[in-house]
Amino acid sequence: MGRRFISLLMICFCISFSLSAQDREKAQKHFDKAREAFQLLEYKTANRELELCLRADSAYADAYILSGDILSENGQLEGAVDQYRKSLEFSPENPEIVYNILGNALFSLERYQEACPCYDSLLAVKDIRPDLRITIEDKLSLCLFRRDLVSHPIPFSPVNLGKGVNTPDDEYINAISADGTMLYFTRREPTHDPDGKEFVENFYFSKMKEAAWQDAAKLGYPEGTENDAGALCISPDGNLLIFTSCFKREGFGSCDLYYSEREGDVWTPARNMGIHINSDLWDAQPSISSDGKTLYFASNRRGGYGSSDIWATRRLPTGSWSKPYNLGPEINTSEADMAPFIHYDNKTLYFSSKGYPGLGGSDLFRTVLKGDHWEQPKNLGYPINSSADDLVIIVNPDGETGFISNNSLTGEGGYDMFSFRLYDEIRPSPVTYLKGIVFDEESKLPLVARFELIDLNSDSVVISSLSHSESGDFLVCLPLGSDYGLNVSCQGYLFYSDHFPLSEIKQKSDPVVRNVPMKKIETGNVMILNNIFFETDRYQLMPSSFPEMNKLAGFLKDNPGITIEISGHTDDVGTEEYNLELSAKRAESVANYLAEHGIDRKRMTSVGFGESKPVASNDTEEGKAKNRRTEIKITGAD
Repeated sequence: MGRRFISLLMICFCISFSLSAQDREKAQKHFDKAREAFQLLEYKTANRELELCLRADSAYADAYILSGDILSENGQLEGAVDQYRKSLEFSPENPEIVYNILGNALFSLERYQEACPCYDSLLAVKDIRPDLRITIEDKLSLCLFRRDLVSHPIPFSPVNLGKGVNTPDDEYINAISADGTMLYFTRREPTHDPDGKEFVENFYFSKMKEAAWQDAAKLGYPEGTENDAGALCISPDGNLLIFTSCFKREGFGSCDLYYSEREGDVWTPARNMGIHINSDLWDAQPSISSDGKTLYFASNRRGGYGSSDIWATRRLPTGSWSKPYNLGPEINTSEADMAPFIHYDNKTLYFSSKGYPGLGGSDLFRTVLKGDHWEQPKNLGYPINSSADDLVIIVNPDGETGFISNNSLTGEGGYDMFSFRLYDEIRPSPVTYLKGIVFDEESKLPLVARFELIDLNSDSVVISSLSHSESGDFLVCLPLGSDYGLNVSCQGYLFYSDHFPLSEIKQKSDPVVRNVPMKKIETGNVMILNNIFFETDRYQLMPSSFPEMNKLAGFLKDNPGITIEISGHTDDVGTEEYNLELSAKRAESVANYLAEHGIDRKRMTSVGFGESKPVASNDTEEGKAKNRRTEIKITGAD
């Protein structure tokens, strides 16, 4: 019985083996036909032959691989993944190939948690080619980076800006005003001209009213740029427009930077920024700093690090711009770095890049200027960034709200604009602003005046600009964390000064509205020097007083026919006698400084009034601060 049983088993095994060999041969024929059909893009035929192949041999690993390839070619990656995985169950001849294509498919599907182990398995295969190993190691590193980003999503709740702003056409966000109430963007619109360009780009703006963006209106082009400009930025005071214009006859490259200045309610004709700024290639996407002194832009000019880099140019005292300089390898990569946006804090830069690890295409990044170098750029995170190209972001002055253009979120069609709240780690420093109107104190008529915002700690002019020629209005950014002095000057008038102590304020601050009445240079008129400082119970000028003292000295030199009285005033802390003496010594210190800086002593007198002439109640600290002051009175004007 034992021998008969063994013989029977041997006969069955031989029959089984014979049948498997037949099926294998049959499966091979169907597979060869399927592969030939696949190469001819005859996918239906290929699928039919693969079905027959697997009927003959359900463990035919290469058939599952080819099935996955067909699904992949037809955009059905999810199904392809299932087929590639199935092939691994049957020990394919070259498993490293399957791990590679399966990992890449999962990577494309953004299923990084599953893709990374595929690359690990591939690297574990013996005798893998050295060049392939390097490629896979790089892919695994990127996969791990993306896995970590996607596994730790950041808060992101984009809000469509509405039908009044977004349309079925493409809208690209460009800039926001310093007070956060005006949004500027470019709209790409069809021409409906069969013989002309297919699209034109126009500037638009929208105003914030009652917590909603109002219906957009055309900004109105400077003469000479109609239908041929985009990617604008606007200075904080609203008086300088810089933008990109392409394929102009007078241009130097494919796209150049142009500028226009506001005069009243119209813009001057567009002017090319010149060959020293523009190159013979592509220069675009400008962003101007809040002090108006630095212009950032993207360019593919020679001398960069990648296909496009971020460059900058500084405004010189003459009003012209310096030779552009590259921001260097701290920011720029071997790939495309573009779309810079410098926040109103004048140190936080947002940009897009293909060169840093990201989620695909271009991602958005943030870097901060510390001293004279930029920090390592930080990816803004998932899902702000996605596998699509994320190209531009701008941020509200208060640092809390970001704006993007996106064509994958639910909108009106094409690229639309969305707002969202920034999470803490990618916010810039908050910025507030000062706005108001400059006018003649007597006639109440608006004036064109120069205003300067001075950092009292560094004695540097942060912003210098002019009030609007028609309305007299002005707007100045006030970055938190410093103490500022404001000086407003106009020919024929006393200068006006104000003080904004913001060095201790680190969080969001309410804007400052300050109307500026200007007094004419006439005998008897008085101006208060709000940026003259003394230590408690001392009469020596503090260094933070020097910017205002230099301004006063310049004013007296520009007006040699006037004489002045310098008066010192105190609050009511201390005795009347003590305050009288202290105020007199302080007034004398001001006179001494002016004399040391070229002002004839004969033009000045100094006097101390102590606490006898208060301008506010001494019952509050605020009132006492106002009473501690230095005044300049015009005693003669020729």
